[in-house]
Amino acid sequence: MSTAWRVATLAAVVVVYYWCGKTLLFRGARRLAAATRIGPSHWGTAQRADVFELAAAGASHVLVVAALLAVTGIGPGMLVSGLARPDLLALGVLLGVGELALGSLLCRALIELSLARGARARTRPARRTAGAAGAGERRAADSANRRAAGAGVRGALLGARIRGVVGRGDRGALGPVGAPAPPGSARRSRTAADPADQGQSLRSWLGRSRGGWIRHHLTSLKVLPLWAALGLTGVQVASEELVFRGVALTWLREAGPLVALTTSVVLFVLMQAFFMSSWQGAMFPVVGGIVMGVVHGLVFWTTPLVVPLVVAHVVFFVFAVI
Repeated sequence: MSTAWRVATLAAVVVVYYWCGKTLLFRGARRLAAATRIGPSHWGTAQRADVFELAAAGASHVLVVAALLAVTGIGPGMLVSGLARPDLLALGVLLGVGELALGSLLCRALIELSLARGARARTRPARRTAGAAGAGERRAADSANRRAAGAGVRGALLGARIRGVVGRGDRGALGPVGAPAPPGSARRSRTAADPADQGQSLRSWLGRSRGGWIRHHLTSLKVLPLWAALGLTGVQVASEELVFRGVALTWLREAGPLVALTTSVVLFVLMQAFFMSSWQGAMFPVVGGIVMGVVHGLVFWTTPLVVPLVVAHVVFFVFAVI
């Protein structure tokens, strides 16, 4: 099979299974959760659906890995490669922690950059509006001053009593009209009218990051025993490493590192964005996918052992969602 067909096959797996197949699986899991009472009685329908969706994803991942091993001809020994190296397993833990730190740093930098650009975009029209309002206030003040000057001349001709009346009237007119507005009052009024948080705060970004498919893992950690939650997460994470590193890079090794690594990283990152509710929420798994895809791809290319990478992936993911 040519390199182009191999790349196309892997891309088809991502689209057909990770998008279309999981869409059907999740839909079926939600219907099952609504129609049955499987699980503890205190579970709500939403919690039951999240657990069912994660379990369906894990079971289907195992079938996909088995099918890919059969199609590609890669031996099952790849599944446990590196398991007998405790030193590499320990390095996998450190690798996962380092990847999480780097991914978190990049996410924070991107969020701050986006917030700063949004703040500048909101400030520009406010400044233009404030300038126009200030010019209008100055024209109104000049007109009021001219009217007051004319009234003063007429008052001088009518006598002292009339001047007093006119003077009091002038002061009343000049008070609200001619007095200069306090500096920045227009800007403060607009700021007070604006919502304090227009969905662009750091808290809003972090809230969006806990939706989509990440919600399955968060719910499982809350409602399941720790060993069961970690088991479901471990099956899915291990399957992803087997698909995108073990199978993809082994099957494309003859095409060279550029083609193999690019295909692996692009498909892995694309898969991370599926089923996220917004692009802000998808940024977190996408950035993490880029960091992990590049690092794990380079490590596996030089040392084709998959189990230490599974350990790193589990450490990264568990600490990211806790």
